[in-house]
Amino acid sequence: MQMLNLFEIARGNSERVQAAFDSAVTAVTEDEAKAIREFSTWAEQEVSVAVNMRLYVVVGLLNGERMLNTHERAHEMARLCGREAEDLLREMLGPWYERRMAFDQSFTGGEAFRYGALNAGGPGLTSYGPYCAVLRKAFLGSDPHVAVLPGDSLKICIASDSSLEEAAIRESAAPYSHRHLLVASRHGSAVAGVEIRDWWRFVASPDCWFEVIFSAVITLNAVECVRLLRSEHDRMWSLAFDCIAASQNEATRALAHDFVCLRRGEVDNRIRVEVVE
Repeated sequence: MQMLNLFEIARGNSERVQAAFDSAVTAVTEDEAKAIREFSTWAEQEVSVAVNMRLYVVVGLLNGERMLNTHERAHEMARLCGREAEDLLREMLGPWYERRMAFDQSFTGGEAFRYGALNAGGPGLTSYGPYCAVLRKAFLGSDPHVAVLPGDSLKICIASDSSLEEAAIRESAAPYSHRHLLVASRHGSAVAGVEIRDWWRFVASPDCWFEVIFSAVITLNAVECVRLLRSEHDRMWSLAFDCIAASQNEATRALAHDFVCLRRGEVDNRIRVEVVE
């Protein structure tokens, strides 16, 4: 199969995304249409990209490392341990291996793809990691190599036999410049009557989120802040204190040490940390 250009497809869908938004506005009452337009304006201003990750990845950024995607991590591990990168990829991806490889290998530069989600507040998609690194708006703001999908690409665009459904990607991919229209048209009149302070939930929640695919390399300079839930924050402090007075295994001590490193980075004004409920 000929390699596809995901970002070119997304840019080519600008008119389709605009038309879907216009349709959502005209299909409802005047008051609901007003709410959708206001939500879209808010989303254009407030929505950015976030990547949920494990604590050791955040600490790596603090230590001057760049964030590696799964392919890069597998190749780096292979370089260090001598095992085959392909075998390591299978272990890292588990049951998602076939789908992820089918998706990434269908696109030009697919193995350099990085995955995040739209975010306008809150802890992001904690199932992917409890630490939500919110990227600076300027980081991807004018980058043409960004695509937004209305959900998980591996569920939207991969068939049951782990093959790419090209029609699905051509219908669903949107340019980052139209992210606000995509979110607004997806929810439509559901935003009416909801307080502005709760609008962020329409952007990223366990039940509805928008995947962002890009190629730019993430370093600490790209990160606006790191958010985590109060429960995770308190759990990690408790763990850190336990490591002072009680006997803990080495893995637990290493985890507590990483959390202290994050706090040190915050105190030293190298990274901003937001604790959310």
